[in-house]
Amino acid sequence: MKSNVSHHLSGLCRLGFVLGSVAGLIACDDYQSKPLPDTAKTLAQDGVVISAANESYDTRNAKSLTQTATYKALPVEPNVDPKPVPDYAKSYVGRYLTQIDCDGRFAPCTEGKSVFILTLLPDGTVHRSIVHYGKVFVNNSRRVQTESNVNYRKDRWMINPEQTELIVDHKEGAKFYYTIKSPTHLVMNLEKIYDEKERANQQLFDQGYPAPSKAYELVKDSEFKMTE
Repeated sequence: MKSNVSHHLSGLCRLGFVLGSVAGLIACDDYQSKPLPDTAKTLAQDGVVISAANESYDTRNAKSLTQTATYKALPVEPNVDPKPVPDYAKSYVGRYLTQIDCDGRFAPCTEGKSVFILTLLPDGTVHRSIVHYGKVFVNNSRRVQTESNVNYRKDRWMINPEQTELIVDHKEGAKFYYTIKSPTHLVMNLEKIYDEKERANQQLFDQGYPAPSKAYELVKDSEFKMTE
């Protein structure tokens, strides 16, 4: 029993160290399609993080992360015509996050944990980022050094009028579907993501585009505030 407790506490300490090292949590990924089996090892050695959604993350862990992260708002993406989301979707604007294991598939790391962040902006754009041991990457090739280095994607999000589903359109052509479990919980819908009708998804996955293997759940960060 003591051994199990010690092991659990040790795991929590390691996770706390990872989350405590988070700094400059403002970034976006920019994936270039490559066969993952041929590049995963190289990417892992280079410290490159591939964006992907994560497994379920409870509110206590989410709060622990946001207590150590910056709350500075993400600026609106430049060179994109703003298309404000409809009134019924405005309550979903904000930052959602969860935790993933470094399994060498979604993120090319093999040890520890990573944090996946999905930020839904009022102009209909969405920013996706990964944090691993305090490192935030853009373009999957270089770490963000200053805020001016951040390159914003042209991914977009939408919610159906029934407020049952979130759709994230990736600029590469992939579509990721999330079931709205509640206004603060989004669950990845694997059945729709892998539906044979989603041919763009299938083609990208065949090329090594990060593909989910579990119905990962993201929790809304209740303390994240955006500047108007």
